[in-house]
Amino acid sequence: MKLLKVSILIHLTFYGMVFSQNLETQFNNIASTNDMMGGSLVVFCKDGIIENISYGKADYNRNIPVTNQTKYRIASISKTITAIAIMQLVQQNLLSLDDDIGNILNYDVKNPSYPNTAITIRMLLSHTSSIIDGTTYSSFMQATVNDNPIPDLSEILCPGGTYYTSGQFTNTVPGIYFNYSNLNYVILGTIVEKISGQRFDIYCKQNICIPLNIDASFNVNDLTDINQLAVLYRKIYGVWTPQADNYLGTQPSFTNLEEYIPGTNGGRFGPQGGFRCSAEDLAKIFIALLNKGTYHEVQILAEETCSEMFTSQWNYNGTNGNNYYGLFRNWGLGVHITTSTPGSDIILTSSTSMFGHPGEAYGLVSDAYVDTLRQIGFIFITNGVGTGYQTNNYSAFYTVEQEVFDAIENFSDFSACNHSIIAESTKKHTEIFPNPFDKLLYINSNNAEKITIYDLAGKIIYENNFPKKNLSIDTQNFKPGFFILEIKTYNNSEKKKIVKL
Repeated sequence: MKLLKVSILIHLTFYGMVFSQNLETQFNNIASTNDMMGGSLVVFCKDGIIENISYGKADYNRNIPVTNQTKYRIASISKTITAIAIMQLVQQNLLSLDDDIGNILNYDVKNPSYPNTAITIRMLLSHTSSIIDGTTYSSFMQATVNDNPIPDLSEILCPGGTYYTSGQFTNTVPGIYFNYSNLNYVILGTIVEKISGQRFDIYCKQNICIPLNIDASFNVNDLTDINQLAVLYRKIYGVWTPQADNYLGTQPSFTNLEEYIPGTNGGRFGPQGGFRCSAEDLAKIFIALLNKGTYHEVQILAEETCSEMFTSQWNYNGTNGNNYYGLFRNWGLGVHITTSTPGSDIILTSSTSMFGHPGEAYGLVSDAYVDTLRQIGFIFITNGVGTGYQTNNYSAFYTVEQEVFDAIENFSDFSACNHSIIAESTKKHTEIFPNPFDKLLYINSNNAEKITIYDLAGKIIYENNFPKKNLSIDTQNFKPGFFILEIKTYNNSEKKKIVKL
């Protein structure tokens, strides 16, 4: 017991020392500890960016540092950009969320087990279409990028196609069961082309990037300076090894676009993961989402359209989907909705829910999330983690992500935002002491409706509905270690780490 107490006290002393540092110092410490190749962290509120931090190398072999202008292939966060493109067409009444996608593509797309059930755009956006990345998905995408001519999308979706397999579908009724799928967004990119008559990369450039004045694209050839594009790395047997975007300062030449017909296979431009963008410019897109579709008086979505994206389409009930070890418990239209469940999808401890998207590909890890209640958000991107994808009991996010999330919560100066933060008003009415605690934990709160204590695996250790204003909790049966204390009020929820000695 003495050794454990000493360990906890040393840990707390370390945190006390770190707390005097700023977010940039803390981010650098996390990057160094996790052997990060390079990375960017942008923290913002609805009024604009309040932190913009760069670390490490964008190109290791050419000794190019990460800067605010460094662009990354942001992986699956690209899906939210694709969803914005789709929702623009929906608000123009060129599409309906409940349209049968076969009617748009001009060929039937049916789950062979449920041939009479339509697969809709809404289902694609929310990953409930029953379409998954089957055994031929990788070979189809390789052919999409490299072959000339580019294979038609029907080759993987329709019986008799070169890449078709019945295993491309789950044995579940479309619209009910969640299964995260890249192919859903390849289809959506193709639908953008079919409706707009433009190549997917061109549509997004003209309708998202140019209006927001950002140097970003689904086509690497659009970037102003190829030297600003980060190489993506994995550390293999101790050696940093390029995995993607290692162009050595020369724009790549694509030979299979000259004869390409828009609407045949938008996957050529990576709507599922191929958007290149800096963390700073990506923040502008998510600030627009936080501001109900508008960034600095530039509207990319109508307010009601943006709200619809953030509306839950699927909620995990224990059996209705693959929740990826607790990471995915709620989903909107192209947007991951967190429930802040300890041990699962918790991001910022004072946020009851966040909206956004994670990403991972070729060694890169990325996150883009906003809290519409606190009116804050962040972008985190790294182009390689030398320690690998380590996991933890605190959440389903990787350890390096969780450490960054904690740093954002504890070290960001949200007071720089020019608006009131509801969560802060709750904190003013809540006192928790002592922390660390031994036998008794005291909580004073004017407006608490429920108090819950979880261990780091998410198990409820203590629960009290409608507690007294001044509450004392006997903790003698608690095991020494770290816990999450959640205080719910009528309009908010606050989470805080506490320690039992």
